[in-house]
Amino acid sequence: MPRFIVPAFANIHTARFLFSTNSAFHQDGDEAVLELHPKWVHVEPLALSMIAAWGTWCRRQGYKLRVLNLGKNAAYAARMKLFQHLGVEFDPGLSEREEAGRFLPLTQVSNRTDVTGVIANISALLHLEQDPESLAAVQYSISELLRNVLEHSGSNDGAFVSAHRYTQTEPHRVTIAVADCGRGIATHLGQKFPEVRSDSEAALGLAMQPGITGALPGVYGTSENAGAGLFITRCIAKGTGGYFLLSSGDAGYRLRRARSGDEMIELCLDPYDDSRHDRWSFPYPWLGTVASVEICTERIADYQGFFQWIFKQIPSRKIITERIRFT
Repeated sequence: MPRFIVPAFANIHTARFLFSTNSAFHQDGDEAVLELHPKWVHVEPLALSMIAAWGTWCRRQGYKLRVLNLGKNAAYAARMKLFQHLGVEFDPGLSEREEAGRFLPLTQVSNRTDVTGVIANISALLHLEQDPESLAAVQYSISELLRNVLEHSGSNDGAFVSAHRYTQTEPHRVTIAVADCGRGIATHLGQKFPEVRSDSEAALGLAMQPGITGALPGVYGTSENAGAGLFITRCIAKGTGGYFLLSSGDAGYRLRRARSGDEMIELCLDPYDDSRHDRWSFPYPWLGTVASVEICTERIADYQGFFQWIFKQIPSRKIITERIRFT
């Protein structure tokens, strides 16, 4: 049966566990099980978006969804609207809190209008009105992650996006995650590059390079990004010292956090050339795509300048090493 196990801490740092231990799409029986940790559940946008997409897929397939260990440990997930999307009735017994200034609750996105709505609301929801540099980086990243997923997904359920602004711990950051249960990157890119149709790792590598996905037709593409959206988003994460994650099928890629105070930023067109990356192969493939980015807001001083610098590197098709100050 489809089963999704949530550890005590479920975030980008523990992403390998989320993908490698969950037989989320094992099609057997008539029940799907979401198993929460019995004592403590700290879930961040990555896990929330994955669970929402998976649970919606299960319901569409006709599975009855059962949640184990559901209690006050899931109060935050409830505030993020997870159980509403799962069709599970749950009252954590806590008063509703104001969303503004903390998070974007789980939102289902199926078309361009939905994307526009998310972008329009993100400033107030994350309380970034007084931080235009961070707001620009967050809006661009959310827009590109959603555009990318909607372009290649083919899912009847669209994608699920969530975000949270963390200011109580270091580094201060905004974490964004988008997940779908569609056809996946390898199938999508396989239309133009048949050699990657059955090679999820190679497909991920191509998807994160500029000029690749833009060569494919898609209603969400724009001439401005020219297929560079994931590349630029990955560079924004690295420029601020944050995580970047992309997974589809049986492959996963994670750009690790940069060391504090590190001013040398190496931007690689090929993500597998980056010295600070993890590459994984999972026994249980994810049916679709998951993308997440962490933007460390305290390290953004000149977003537009950095964005333009990144964009100018795209035609060079080479590994770029430059000394720049992003803080």
